[in-house]
Amino acid sequence: MISKSNSQLTPNFGNKKFQQILLTIFVLFWAVFAISPLYRPEWWLENYLVFAFILFLVLSYKKLQLSDLSYLLITIFLLLHTIGAHYGYSSVSIGFTIRDVFGLIRNPYDRIVHFLFGFLFAYPIYESLKRYSNLKGVWLYILPINFIISLSAIYEIIEAAVAWTFPPEQYNPFVGLQGDIWDGYKDMLLVSTGGIIHILIIWLTDKLRKN
Repeated sequence: MISKSNSQLTPNFGNKKFQQILLTIFVLFWAVFAISPLYRPEWWLENYLVFAFILFLVLSYKKLQLSDLSYLLITIFLLLHTIGAHYGYSSVSIGFTIRDVFGLIRNPYDRIVHFLFGFLFAYPIYESLKRYSNLKGVWLYILPINFIISLSAIYEIIEAAVAWTFPPEQYNPFVGLQGDIWDGYKDMLLVSTGGIIHILIIWLTDKLRKN
């Protein structure tokens, strides 16, 4: 899965045109959706982890570089999250359209993005372990799934802990339960499913290349 064109990584961001384009797209997209979000306090909370994650990518760039594909997958997720943060995950308009078309009982945008978190982050985590660790064999495919599940669990715990400090009228826009008391468990299941599916694709691709 790691292409030869990306195998020679250099720490000079100034020479990475594709990555510069991705960063520009995200910054502009984020700036537009930072204007008048539906729930401003919840918007800030949704973005704190984004700020921390981007800061981590910037500070670790010289030592921890990924391929263009990995940065593309990460950017796609951040764009989807930016939309969810602006409207509130349970109030995204395209989610209502999907709900009505398929006859669902809730806005599925939250569930879709949880699935895509697992799916989109599986490859960047796999690539990081392959490039910067001594892992080989089956562990290269198992540990990315473990990382994804752990990140999902940590997020759900943080989300619940923060939400407990909210007044009742602000709890649902942030957590997005939509009346489902098992929402957090289902979110983690979808994250895990997305990660497992992508890791299986990576495993099959690697196996075919070796043969």
